[in-house]
Amino acid sequence: PPAAPIRRRGAVPRTVRRLSLDTVPYVRDHCVYLQPDDWPEPADRFPVVPMTTLLELAAEEARQVSPGQDVTGYSDVRALRWLPVAPPVDLTVTATPVGDGRIRVGLGDYASVTVHLAALHPAPPPPDLSPLTSGGPAPVSASALYRDRWMFHGPAFAGVHEVGTLAADGIRGTLRALPAPGALLDAAGQLLGHWMQLKLSGDRLVFPATLDRVRLYGPPPREGALLAATARIRAVRPGTVRGDVELCRADGAVWARLEGWTYRRFGADERVWPMKFTPEVCGIGEPRPGGWCLARRRWSDPASQELVMRRYLGAAERARYERCAPHSRTAWLLGRIAAKDAVRELLWDEGAGPVFPAEVAVVNDGHGRPRPDGPLARGIHVSLAHKDRLAVALAHRSGPVGIDIETVTDDPGALERIALTPAERRLADGLHARAAAGGSSDRAHWLTALWCAKEAAAKAAGSGLGGRPQEWAVSPAPGGALWVAAPDGGRHLVHLDSVHDPSAHHVVAWTGPPPGDRTGTDTPTLPEAIHGS
Repeated sequence: PPAAPIRRRGAVPRTVRRLSLDTVPYVRDHCVYLQPDDWPEPADRFPVVPMTTLLELAAEEARQVSPGQDVTGYSDVRALRWLPVAPPVDLTVTATPVGDGRIRVGLGDYASVTVHLAALHPAPPPPDLSPLTSGGPAPVSASALYRDRWMFHGPAFAGVHEVGTLAADGIRGTLRALPAPGALLDAAGQLLGHWMQLKLSGDRLVFPATLDRVRLYGPPPREGALLAATARIRAVRPGTVRGDVELCRADGAVWARLEGWTYRRFGADERVWPMKFTPEVCGIGEPRPGGWCLARRRWSDPASQELVMRRYLGAAERARYERCAPHSRTAWLLGRIAAKDAVRELLWDEGAGPVFPAEVAVVNDGHGRPRPDGPLARGIHVSLAHKDRLAVALAHRSGPVGIDIETVTDDPGALERIALTPAERRLADGLHARAAAGGSSDRAHWLTALWCAKEAAAKAAGSGLGGRPQEWAVSPAPGGALWVAAPDGGRHLVHLDSVHDPSAHHVVAWTGPPPGDRTGTDTPTLPEAIHGS
């Protein structure tokens, strides 16, 4: 896209480039998230400029500063944050000569890189012919790499032509030069990243973060040319993986070496990882007996949370998320995950087929209560609650529902005084005695359960407790359930369950008919069968 130069006396020259799906259309094939084919909002696919395409943008700027020179490499590459192009973005680019044919280029607050220029490319070194350790045939073919969604790349960036050898310390393959800027080096990064997908035992979701050095030993290969690629792993750490890649032309001559390419590892456990492949048929939420859904915080850092957030939220929901105070975003997001997955589980049970998270929006009605929105969610009622690192949600078509989650109280006396009547305290004692006979003897659990049942019933009634919890009367019901009588005389059947989390023990209460098991735990999901959990 054309760049608009900006000049100020004494300031570093800078230009502003307009980046959008119109000015860089090839980025349509570098969308991180899958959505339905006819999905109208391109930003929900998260089209981001690849790190290697940023190198090309930096090279263009460097050649403006030092025309007539060849780009012989790059150093000190730092990808600071994602650069999405939907909605369009104005990218401020600066270029500062730092001596010896080097130009330091800043790409807004997204990335920075030093571009190396010279009159001629250096002579190539001998190729590194040292063997990989314990190598064998790669289990995933190049076509399956894209077909089965190991890589999200579309045709403009699908440059891995063949995956040959997978080894303990590296991977070999063949790359095809494609015309999109940065596509060939991006394919080298895909090969390196694929080793991480196959060999890491956890947190296999990876994206490039830094690159120490790129050395180019000739002009770019012609379109369609095949290059042999060898990626070698240099270090595997809890949060990162670092490796090198060598690319050789058909005659065996080295064309490029990429040294010290560090990938950031993002949180991806047995429920997050499958969503990379088939988000339309699986979820982070855990379906539980009774039709409710449990969502746990499965990440430990803000960057991993952002990836999950973008996987689940549509554009309007992301705007709402950004308006949340930073300390409350995790709980808000967990509530949306639980609600969306509760609705999707209900739809799947009804035979709806694939449903992406973005297809089920969760909005608030005029009273602030959550409500599923969108064509697929018509007629579905939902309730959600969150506590600590957990969120729960219940979806049903029969009418308004309520669910609540509470941490088992550490102050039973206060809870008894504030929320429970004498009859309810006796009920808690009876439930406690019955549980103690079976080996469980936590009275605080049952006091919390009665409080939680009142909260769930009040949500189903649409009124809340109104600051008068003792006016909601709890009594026993068959099958271990509870009846909760509202002040207006309405009655709600409430079921109980418990959730143990490393942070605390919790009680869950929800309204509705007797529980039915919808977990389907005996059969592995499609992504588990293909890609592992």
